[in-house]
Amino acid sequence: MPTREELYTAVWTEPLRKLAERFQVSDSYLARVCDSLNIPRPEAGYWAKKDAGKASSPPALPPASAGEPTEWHPGGSVLVRRSMPRVKPARESELPKERPKTHGLIQGAMGDFLKTRRLDNWWDYLRPYRRNLVDITVSEAGLKDALTFANALFLAIEAKGHRVSLIDHDYGAWRRRAFGTGENPIQQEEYNSSDRSWAPGRLTVVHIDGHMVGLALVEVATPSLLRYVGNSTYVRDADYIAPKGRFRQTIDTWTTTQNCPTGRLRLVAYAPHRRVELAEHWQENGKSRLLARLPEIVTGIEVFGARMPALVAEGDAQLERERRQYEAEERQRAIRENERRIEESTKQSQEQLDAIIRHWAEIKARAEFLERLEQDIACLPESERAPLEARLGLARELIGTTDPMPQFRAWRSPTERYIPRHFEEDE
Repeated sequence: MPTREELYTAVWTEPLRKLAERFQVSDSYLARVCDSLNIPRPEAGYWAKKDAGKASSPPALPPASAGEPTEWHPGGSVLVRRSMPRVKPARESELPKERPKTHGLIQGAMGDFLKTRRLDNWWDYLRPYRRNLVDITVSEAGLKDALTFANALFLAIEAKGHRVSLIDHDYGAWRRRAFGTGENPIQQEEYNSSDRSWAPGRLTVVHIDGHMVGLALVEVATPSLLRYVGNSTYVRDADYIAPKGRFRQTIDTWTTTQNCPTGRLRLVAYAPHRRVELAEHWQENGKSRLLARLPEIVTGIEVFGARMPALVAEGDAQLERERRQYEAEERQRAIRENERRIEESTKQSQEQLDAIIRHWAEIKARAEFLERLEQDIACLPESERAPLEARLGLARELIGTTDPMPQFRAWRSPTERYIPRHFEEDE
């Protein structure tokens, strides 16, 4: 499991193709791993220049951003869905090149979102099979507009010097927030077993000055009156036209209310820290489109990110207090469990020993009984002794051994049942 530093050293020591063979992966896959971990790698022609002594020095390894992994397990999943576009080192003689039109997180996302689980109704939201996608919750009709805005937003953010990426849920204090699809965003439980809507497997975040701001794009839904028109089909009641003329047919029809997507988007910026309750949203209303407000939104996200350091520090302090309290409670629980196990093992050992002693008393009584019979039979006339001695032999076989040692060997002492734990005194 190489760290970022070890992988950085390796990719600048030997060609990526040879390194990939050692890790038993493809070179394109290993390139995506480097991009995922924000590790610079040699550009095309580097090794030929190095052999000729004309290669430039490798760029420094940038520090890992908060919440991002610092090591890679060969064969594990890649943290970034697509490899990010390569950016060559700028030269003074070169003019700035135009940025790519499609952000790396949006490349191929249209097809991934359309590979969805079955949608029972036209108003259902997409639930793609793939979960390592950008955080977008939309219907099929609203997907194109959502991806267009997300792409423009990510490019505009990165043009300001901030990076957009995906991170895992389980890195320390980070979590995804859900705010629902209703007209008014409402904080929801992070894990709700009754909520069957799609949720991404990773957080979409923008890195601002070493801190992260979570981003989620949602298509707003509002209650709509629908009318059943037969053949398992519903239409908006406002669009329903009753059959007329001689072709009019009598059908069973009724109305129902469902939350239907409206095509209007809402962008939510939130604090992904588990103990920071902070969020801000931008929502389309009527003719007000998010794409037209892009500069305002990017500035708002930067202002939001500027508030993060103090709040994250306070949240980290709260998590540390909770961790210490949890460890203290766990220690007390372990002490109580240790005492219970010691008491239980002592009781079980005592009960087993008492049973062995009672069994020995029974064995001793049987042995004395047989010895007394043997003495009495010996005093009888010879004509009576033979059948009684035969019966005595049968009795001995039926009773079995009178040696208590096998039962005592099977006895288990308290420490054989449970080895007590010793806890250091609190400092």
